[in-house]
Amino acid sequence: MIGIDTNVLLRWLVDAGTMDDAPDQTRVVENLILHSEEQFFVNHIVIAETIWVLRNRMGQNKTIIRDIIERILHAANVTVLDPDSVSSALNSFLNYPGDFSDHLIGEVNRKNGCRTTMTFDKAASKSPNFSELQR
Repeated sequence: MIGIDTNVLLRWLVDAGTMDDAPDQTRVVENLILHSEEQFFVNHIVIAETIWVLRNRMGQNKTIIRDIIERILHAANVTVLDPDSVSSALNSFLNYPGDFSDHLIGEVNRKNGCRTTMTFDKAASKSPNFSELQR
């Protein structure tokens, strides 16, 4: 198995025309992922960073984010760390305010036995996985 970093994952997911230096890099990544018999590993940090770039730098909406996460989760040669938590975080992200990374934190914590995750983030606190910490 081969790990994939955020910049590699983005070049696989995003049209090369939208990234400054990407056309040559995108072709290399596509050849690597699409024409390899290797299995590729994507961890939670890479997913969170990727979604942050797509939302905050590229302005992608929740529908596009949903499609991208589902593409990652269902790619035949991609293994995602704890895909159930990623899928649950996606569902929470689609239904509550807050960043995808917040929802992923909440889901990972819940899965590991936390009854709640304390936060000062008002948006994240709307999710059932969080409790707003009052000052």
